[in-house]
Amino acid sequence: MRQTLALLIDAYRDLNSRKLFWITLAISGAIIIALAMIGVDGDAITFFRMRLEMHGFIDPSALYRELIISVFIIGIWLTWGAIALALISTAGVFPDLISSGSIDLYLSKPISRLRLFVTKYFTGLLFVALQVSMFMLGCFVVMGIRIHEWRPSLFLAIPLIVAMFSYLFAFSTLVGVWTRSAVAAILLTALVWLLCGVVQRVEPWLLLNRLALEQANARIERLNHVAPSEFYAQQASDLQTHERWFGFFHQLFAAARAILPKTTETTNLLDRYLMSRQELTPSIPNQSDDNSGPTFFGASRRDQDVAMAEVQKQMLTRTPFSIIGSSLLCELVVLVFAGWLFCRRDY
Repeated sequence: MRQTLALLIDAYRDLNSRKLFWITLAISGAIIIALAMIGVDGDAITFFRMRLEMHGFIDPSALYRELIISVFIIGIWLTWGAIALALISTAGVFPDLISSGSIDLYLSKPISRLRLFVTKYFTGLLFVALQVSMFMLGCFVVMGIRIHEWRPSLFLAIPLIVAMFSYLFAFSTLVGVWTRSAVAAILLTALVWLLCGVVQRVEPWLLLNRLALEQANARIERLNHVAPSEFYAQQASDLQTHERWFGFFHQLFAAARAILPKTTETTNLLDRYLMSRQELTPSIPNQSDDNSGPTFFGASRRDQDVAMAEVQKQMLTRTPFSIIGSSLLCELVVLVFAGWLFCRRDY
């Protein structure tokens, strides 16, 4: 246990000595200061002494939570900026250990390679956990003072962001052990990150359009039943063809989503605790709303709105256990392979 603790402290000191640690901390501090300049006063958003009156059109507190906290703080900085800097900072952990010859000093001591591997890996997670914890503590205090909402649910961002980082860090570790190159680890991990993001955005889009085409097809079939015509029959046939193609591609992307880590969906879980279900679910237009004017392969605006509401409902039924659990399973597979390479390789 003492050896493991010494390894953990040594690895953390190595990460702490890197300039990016302090750069990330400085940027986080600047964002918190900027956040502190924005507040809510009655029915207005304030910035210093300036006031932006809402006049009852929207709740200023909800706007603060949804736009500033959810979109900018969590959606942009924590999900992209801080994670990117953390990946750059930690990408050299294993390549430097293997290539610099320092591993000979570690292996000369009575310590297993597996314990060395696991300790180094968890040090990278600790690096991010400390950064996110300090940042969310600042956000919690600023949000409580400026908009008078003390939300402990903000601290859920700590395990969620660390979990998201761990998915990517596992791939970075595998590439670093395999290639002994920090640059390769950064580039290939960025590629995996991009792939995960594309799959998680395209899959709901394909589902949306498949459901919209189903709605349009059902509407056209009702019209054809009331007033049969060759035009309606041909339109229904075209809609069915498009629906099958979207269904086929949706199945492919759904299978890829099931296998890959769910980076975006993991961080989006925080929205469920920061916003109400009504804010997360779009309203469905009335039946009397315009159904004419096809907007996408024959699907009207109302067809797409109804489909959007259904997609949002399906997204909300995806439990945190299924999202995080399947991602951790993928991470475990990658780590087992990386650990096997680390333990079997000759140094």
